[in-house]
Amino acid sequence: MAQAQGIIVGLGASWIKALTEPRLQSVAERILPPSSAQKQEVGADPTGRPENMPPAVLANRTAVALGHGGLTVAQRLRVQEAIHYGFGAGLGVAYSVAARRWRVVSRGRGALVGLAIYAGTHASALPALGIQRPPWRLAPAAVVWESTSHVVFGTALEALRRAIQA
Repeated sequence: MAQAQGIIVGLGASWIKALTEPRLQSVAERILPPSSAQKQEVGADPTGRPENMPPAVLANRTAVALGHGGLTVAQRLRVQEAIHYGFGAGLGVAYSVAARRWRVVSRGRGALVGLAIYAGTHASALPALGIQRPPWRLAPAAVVWESTSHVVFGTALEALRRAIQA
C-alpha cells in the first residue's frame, strides 16, 4: 500500500512540475533573457525544443549507442515522458518512505528535497554524463526555472503525501 501511495504522490508531483515549467520558463526568461545560442543548449528550452531536454537526449544517445540509429522527435518525446513520470514515481516512493521514517526529510515542506533532486541530477549527474552543461555554464534563466521547477516538484511531493495520509 505504501508503494502505491508513493507512486501516486510521485506521478502527481511530476504532473504538477510539468504544468508549471512553461510559466516558470517564461518568467525567468523575461527577467534574465537568454541569447539564441543559449536557448539551443540541452535542457534550456522545454517550450520551444522539448526534444532537446535531457531525458530525450539521453534516450537518443542510448539508442545510437545500442546501434538502433537516432530516434525520431516523436519517439524522443514519448521516451522522455516515460522517463519523466517513471523517475517521478520512483522518487515519490523513495520520498514517501523516507519522510515517514525520518521526519527531517520533510523539513521545508519538500522544497529542500526538490533542491537536492536538482543538485543530484541537473547540477551533477547530467553534466558528469556529458548530457547537459553544469549550471554555472548554462543560461541563468535556465538554471532559475529548472531549479524552481524542482522546488515545485518537492513541495508537491510533500503536499500530496500529506493529503494521501490524511
